[in-house]
Amino acid sequence: MPRERITEERFEKVIELYFMWKNLNLGIKENYTRGVNLPEAITETICCYVNNFFLSTGEGSEDAVIPQTGDLVQIKATSNFNSDLTSFGPRSNFRYLHFVRLNQDEDRMYLYDIPVENLRQVRVNCSETFEDQQLQNRRPRFSIIDKYINPYGIQPYAVVDLRTRQILFTA
Repeated sequence: MPRERITEERFEKVIELYFMWKNLNLGIKENYTRGVNLPEAITETICCYVNNFFLSTGEGSEDAVIPQTGDLVQIKATSNFNSDLTSFGPRSNFRYLHFVRLNQDEDRMYLYDIPVENLRQVRVNCSETFEDQQLQNRRPRFSIIDKYINPYGIQPYAVVDLRTRQILFTA
């Protein structure tokens, strides 16, 4: 599986792309009811840079790889700071889950390490769990903010200020 280390130059380029996306998104919202999804190419690259992960560009379900251990990382994100609906593939395989939460007003990304020990038992609707839907070859969908961050008081381990390009590690 191909893997890329994210350089400082690429980090800078992705931040430029973020501001292009933000302007496009605002323009579309002026004329249409929905905006443009925040591209994974932005959030995954920034998460990898902050954590010194390799960005996985292969055919696996993982988004990143921890170079020291080879552990697989899934990276999910939301451009709406107060809510999300996160979707997982029916065959997603990963050991770590990182969540990127964008505050567009501040141009800051908040990065969270989400515990996955009980992920398979998370209720995605009134009658099914994450695992139930995966076993049916379906895409489990639920809110990481509602199921993990808020109930467990999970705090971000890093904040990326996209205006100043500074990374503040909080943990």
